[in-house]
Formats: sequence, C-alpha cells, structure tokens
Amino acid sequence: MSDRLGFSLTQLRYFVVSAELGNISEAAERLCASQSTVSSAVMKLERQLGVQLLLRHHARGVTLTPSGRHLLREARALLGQARNLKAQGDALAGHTAGRLDVGFFFSIAPFLLPLVRRMTEERYTALRLNVHESSERLLELLQDGRCELAVTYDFLSGGARFHPLAELSVHALLADGDPMGMTGSIGLDELAARPLVTLDVPAVLRHFETVFATAGVPMPQVITTTSLETMRGLVAAGCGFALMYQRAAHARTLDGGRVRSVEIAGEVPPSALGVAMMPDLHLSSRGRAFLDVLGSAVSVSGEVNAIV
Repeated sequence: MSDRLGFSLTQLRYFVVSAELGNISEAAERLCASQSTVSSAVMKLERQLGVQLLLRHHARGVTLTPSGRHLLREARALLGQARNLKAQGDALAGHTAGRLDVGFFFSIAPFLLPLVRRMTEERYTALRLNVHESSERLLELLQDGRCELAVTYDFLSGGARFHPLAELSVHALLADGDPMGMTGSIGLDELAARPLVTLDVPAVLRHFETVFATAGVPMPQVITTTSLETMRGLVAAGCGFALMYQRAAHARTLDGGRVRSVEIAGEVPPSALGVAMMPDLHLSSRGRAFLDVLGSAVSVSGEVNAIV
C-alpha cells in the first residue's frame, strides 16, 4: 500500500465549500478561485478517491451523494486537524512560550547553567528549559532532534554548525601549595613532566594531544576521571595538573583541598565556547531567546572569571 495520498487539502477544501453552499459558482467566489478551477479540483478528487461526491444539476447547483455525505464529515475533520497543526506550528515558530530542549557539555553546565536558568526565568517567564547534560552524546542529541541547541566548545562540535560566544584561553590548575608557577606563567614543557588529570572524554583527550603536539611537547601521562570535581580534588592532592578553559569562583575542593590557576606561557591557541546546532536548522523563537540569554550569561561569567 502506497503512502502517497494522491489528493490535497486544497481539493478537500474546494469540495467542502461547494457541498456547503450547494453551488460551485458561489464556492468559487468564496474561495477567490475560478469556477473551472473549483469544478476540476472536485472532479479530480472524485477520481482519486474512486467515488462520486456530488450530483451536478443543470442550473440548480450540486447536491451530495450518499458517499459524498459520509466523506464530507471526514473532510471537515481532516481540515480542522490541518488548521490545528498550522496553528501549533505558528505558535512553535513565533512564540517563546513552551519547552526548549538544550544540551550542555557536562563540564560547562556547573559554570553557566544556574545563571542561564535564572536569567531565562527573568526574561522569558513562559519558556521552559529541558536540559540534557552529556559528555559525548551532544551531536547525537542534535541529529535526532531531541535538542535544538547544545552548549559546548568548538573542538567538541563535530559536524554541527557552531556559533561562538566567547574566546577562552587555557590555563593550568595546580595544587595551591605547589611551588611550580609561583612566580608567574608556566610552560607546557614544564607541566608535561607531571601527569595530566583530565576528563575521560576521547574528544577532550584528542584536543589536549593536539595542544601539546602544536607546542612541540610530548603528551604527558594521563589520569582520567568522569567528574569535574574529582579532577579538581586530584589536582589539589598533588596527583598532577589539569588544563581548563573555565575558572571556578572558589579555590576549595569538596574534600577541603585547594587549587590555583596559573597562566600558560607561549603561544597556545584559544578555544571558543558557544552553541552547536544542525547545519540546516532554522532556530525557533525559543532557540533565539535562549541564545540571547546564553550570550548575556557568558558575558557576565566572563566578567566574574576576570576577577578571580
């Protein structure tokens, strides 16, 4: 059985109006179409459905056949559903009310999501964010249509279109009492003598491999963890160093240790924080509203990070 219907909503509308008015000429006037266009559309509909819908009476208009009377109810219902679908589409495209599914790379969420939620509630009271935090599935969420946008770094955006919001320099995270870097910035070659504590995300590891390779420095030994806070705790305990693009507002870790940030010496290319989306996607008004809020939150967060 073919999925192709063979007839259009326009044909159904011409049939319904002709049946309701009992006259094709009057129907054509109501529909702002020619009489021949309406008449041809209804006859074509009859052929496509395989039943006669109207009886034509010379100079006396048209009346419904028994089949036409039955299908009139179905046609009205289908046209009503089409109007509802159009109204819902207009609402989704033109209003900021309702649910918006967004993805967040899980190590970015703690720094931005609380502020983004608060600002969204203040600016767009009817917009409901449904957030999907993930380490590696953001592109899949975008491709499957489960998320309209994903907040991530440029080096994690894969084949998605990327809209940058801020350029971030990488810095080293060391234990607070570590003498290394006490007098200023530190080179990647000095850091590479110690283990790199980083997130257990292949794309992140590949990115840092590129960072070291670009600097002409061998990749250090790696200690991985799935938790941002565990990573900070391991650094505070002297297990190694970390490389980060975000800066926490406090130095204390959950177990009571302390870390500190040290600038990286030399030419290390920055990375961008922004939003990934599918290449051919036209953002809904909800998506544009979220992008507006996110841009403001990144700006505020950047001002805070410049202080700590």
